[in-house]
Amino acid sequence: MSTQLQVMKDKLAKMRAEKKNAVAVNSSVLFWGTGHDKAYLPMLKSCVGSTHVIVNTTAISTLTQFTLHCKSKHLTKVFTTSVPLLRLLLKWDKRAAPSLSNYAGSYFNIEGIEIVFINPLKQLATVSYGKFMATRHISKLSNPDNWFKPPEFKWHVIDERNYESALACLKQDNCLLIGIDVETLKDHTRIKCLSYTGLWEDSSEPSGYHTETYVLAIDSMFAVEIMRKFNWDTKAAKVMQNGKYDIAYFARYNAPVYNYQYDTAMMFHSWYAELPKDLGFLNSFLIREAYYWKDLSDTNDLYEYYRYNALDTWGTVMACVVMLAEMPDWAIKNYKDEFPLTFPSHMCELRGIKRDISRMEEAYKQGDSIRAEYQARLDTVLSTPEGSEFNVSSPKQMKQLLFILGCGDLKSADEKSLKKAMDRSPINQRILGYVLNIRKIRKELSTYITVGKEFQEKNKDRILFSINPHGTDTGRQASREHAFWCGVNIQNIPRGGAVKSTYVADEGFALFEVDLEQAESRDTAYLSGDTNLINAVEHSPDFHSANASAFFGIPFEDIFDVKAGKVLNKPLRQLAKPVNHGANYNMGAYVLIDTMGVAHIWLAKELLALNKFFSAVQVAEHLLEQFHKAYPKIRAVFHKGAIKEVLLTGLLRSQAVHHNWTETKTMLENPSIKDKWNSEWEHMYTEAGGAWTRRCFKDPSKSKTAANAYIAHPPQSLNAMTLNKSFITVYKDIAINPKYSDNFKLIAQVHDSIIGQYRLGHSYLMEMVRERMEVPVTIKGYDN
Repeated sequence: MSTQLQVMKDKLAKMRAEKKNAVAVNSSVLFWGTGHDKAYLPMLKSCVGSTHVIVNTTAISTLTQFTLHCKSKHLTKVFTTSVPLLRLLLKWDKRAAPSLSNYAGSYFNIEGIEIVFINPLKQLATVSYGKFMATRHISKLSNPDNWFKPPEFKWHVIDERNYESALACLKQDNCLLIGIDVETLKDHTRIKCLSYTGLWEDSSEPSGYHTETYVLAIDSMFAVEIMRKFNWDTKAAKVMQNGKYDIAYFARYNAPVYNYQYDTAMMFHSWYAELPKDLGFLNSFLIREAYYWKDLSDTNDLYEYYRYNALDTWGTVMACVVMLAEMPDWAIKNYKDEFPLTFPSHMCELRGIKRDISRMEEAYKQGDSIRAEYQARLDTVLSTPEGSEFNVSSPKQMKQLLFILGCGDLKSADEKSLKKAMDRSPINQRILGYVLNIRKIRKELSTYITVGKEFQEKNKDRILFSINPHGTDTGRQASREHAFWCGVNIQNIPRGGAVKSTYVADEGFALFEVDLEQAESRDTAYLSGDTNLINAVEHSPDFHSANASAFFGIPFEDIFDVKAGKVLNKPLRQLAKPVNHGANYNMGAYVLIDTMGVAHIWLAKELLALNKFFSAVQVAEHLLEQFHKAYPKIRAVFHKGAIKEVLLTGLLRSQAVHHNWTETKTMLENPSIKDKWNSEWEHMYTEAGGAWTRRCFKDPSKSKTAANAYIAHPPQSLNAMTLNKSFITVYKDIAINPKYSDNFKLIAQVHDSIIGQYRLGHSYLMEMVRERMEVPVTIKGYDN
């Protein structure tokens, strides 16, 4: 953070502290709801505090009706869930109604009456953060002085005739922050226009700042040159919303951005990981008089479109300013860990990975041949008329099939429902097994082995993807298709078989993947302090065989031959895997049945010689109980500790400190260093701030789903942080290091692994990646 921005942050924090104890307004506030809100009115009390609220749920047909009612009652503040009122205020002329979820938090003022929209009151009961959001939005009326008042929105269209004065303005030394946003077109993957918002101190403004916003149409090479100047010649810190999208297009135009420091999507994710992160939501959350402007993009009026673009950057800057003032220290620490992932992810996204088109076409033929075989078997069993096929994607046909199979009670034909139906009889298992196999192959073929998803310029054999640092609640990176309207989700590619074989190394290079071994189980072991699991994951010759031995009471040597390094009882070892994963994260018996399938449950019953009268549920319960007997601290210490932490603090705070990877060798040679790290944990934790902190909105004492999510969070997040730090280190030490960069290509981060390429003859680079993925971590478990 620059000195100027630190001064701004301190100034805003001081202003906020002065307003923090502002007294709520004494005047009454009107809630204008609908009939659907009536059942939830008692829950509204907890959202308004001491504010006196008058309730009206009559229908609104005209603005005159609304304003006359408010004036007759001397009411000037209204929060509402009325979509008809929203239509009237927007002068909405479209057939579909405006989305209340989009406009929640939006502020309007008509004839001196302030109006704030909130989501339907039902969300107070059904959405984990519903009460939190309603309380915040209502406070725009009940505690207006607690809100940042932004400077006036002023914007200008610039071109080759007047850009120089705008550039000079943004280049001023006292410019604190510049927001940037691009609007793109799918055709030719190009930028339509972009905007810049500058922020300066201004004592004449109530906020202490003023802004200027400039919109530039990219309609000529001269405009491209102007864009390049604005991006690089302006030195103030830059802020973008999900800026990795923007910088992908800037790379395409050879227009790099100087001093990109802030990303509002990542900032908000670092603070409220469970909440939406789109810019419209951020502005309604952070700015009192914000209103949803995204519908302006749906226009043929070019001036209105440019205004929409201008509002995007202005809103981005305002969101950044407020977050700099309001984010707690733990959220800032999260952001400092997350934002650097932008750059290795950006490198991977622009590079992509090569596809062998001939292999892909062959893989498609093979896959389609297997699909056709399953289809023929299905049609034979169902006696489908010759010349036609049973359509496994037809809801009507699938509903009829389920009825015939005695499963008419199932309302859906999705995978989960079909698996339930399969468990009811052997014939169901056979027929519906064909259905699921056909669907699976079709999905793989259409998603991963269909020509056309490659980047359609220059090298058409290259597949692109995006890697998203703010895509999950745990801090683990997510993936989706590329910003250039092509590509795949690199993390969902099937791990084996025909699909993976279509991805190949560049000429003269070899592909490699380095994986964190048993990462989440290892993290769970240390978080729980369970010495049995620690010994299994650290010292057993085969972790899954050790689990099978512990769960099922069968000697390890009967499952795994240490001398030969060979598994002796594969079925039993395989059964231990889903039990281990599920029990780690508080899985119940019914979910374990769904995960394993009834056939494997019966196999477990047979292999373990369980009571012949045991039901599937009893077998699953037995398997889970055996796990907890083997590793008692996971449920008794870790699970209970995580739930207690959420209930008491509303947070899940990682209690781990990652050390520099270069200290690994020293630690291994001198174990006393590990003891020193452990004894100095409190100091290190205070200095480092832990790995990741998550604000939690769900109640794990009332929801099994919430409890499972929060129990899964600590090991998953710890694993994600370890891999993220490794990813950044590999990027800095190898990928952009001139000594190695010609012989190394960073490809992707996928789940627990880093994928790359090394030039033939330089396999030592793969070993360098492995070294940097062995990051020493000091963990304070839930047993401390």
